[in-house]
Amino acid sequence: MYEEYGTGFARHKGGINEPVAEYLWDNHLIALHWGDNASADPDDYDSGSNEIQYLNEFASEGRIVGSSYRRIITSEMLVGVVPADSNIKLLYFDEGEFVEEKEVSPGQSIDEPAEEDFKIFKALQLDDVKIVPREDYPILFDNSVRPPSASIINWWNVEEHLRRIVNGEKKKRSVYSLRSDEVEVLCEEYLRVVNGDYRTIRTVGGQTADVDISGLVENRRIWGEVTMGSEDDVTGKLDSLAEYTGESSEVLMFAPEDSKPDDVPEDITYLPVETVFETVNLNESGKRMIDEMLNVVG
Repeated sequence: MYEEYGTGFARHKGGINEPVAEYLWDNHLIALHWGDNASADPDDYDSGSNEIQYLNEFASEGRIVGSSYRRIITSEMLVGVVPADSNIKLLYFDEGEFVEEKEVSPGQSIDEPAEEDFKIFKALQLDDVKIVPREDYPILFDNSVRPPSASIINWWNVEEHLRRIVNGEKKKRSVYSLRSDEVEVLCEEYLRVVNGDYRTIRTVGGQTADVDISGLVENRRIWGEVTMGSEDDVTGKLDSLAEYTGESSEVLMFAPEDSKPDDVPEDITYLPVETVFETVNLNESGKRMIDEMLNVVG
């Protein structure tokens, strides 16, 4: 279902207080607050025009959306569908209390006097909504995976998971079903699986700047950084790892295959987390560890 739809993300922040967030959650809505004018035309906004444009695109084209409501809940999110050819709802609130709702077509506005006492939120209705707990899909709650800052934007790097959720399919046994801290543990376990002489120097995810893994194999110092983030995130971390390279050091970058930049420094080894997961999953004790992480041990 919804094969033709792209995937997106919504987070509810600026101007959306707790009563408004509760209304949006209860009614399965995603919304923006940029100015109190009855318009979905980006040209009517000095700031926030890009997000208004995304709102219009979601409404016109349809989207599968993961939506965060951190003001009222951090351990769950909504995943649902904005149907193509939707109208944009204009929600009027007075001191956090819902007053009325109007609708406009994408990119259109209502020619009416401004209601100075009302806050006007531009919203989209979600259909086929699923409430998703953090423990079921921790990757969707990882700040390094979520798009930064924007209130509404496309979200391609978790497309497979969002589609599985709205289609009611089982969670896939994959690295993307693990929390970020579990991925760090997985990557260190990988080092033990491929080399039984590996020894930990500091706790995984510890206090050493720029690295999550610090270990030793014979006379070689092992430094490793782990991220599930985007190519831009990986590029920044590769720059930081440069100071750890040297003749007696082995520097490893653990990250998604799709996040690999075109130019990875020769003295840094890029290890896709998908390969790491498969390798550990083939090891008897590693498989047991993954079972525990995924809560599939009977």
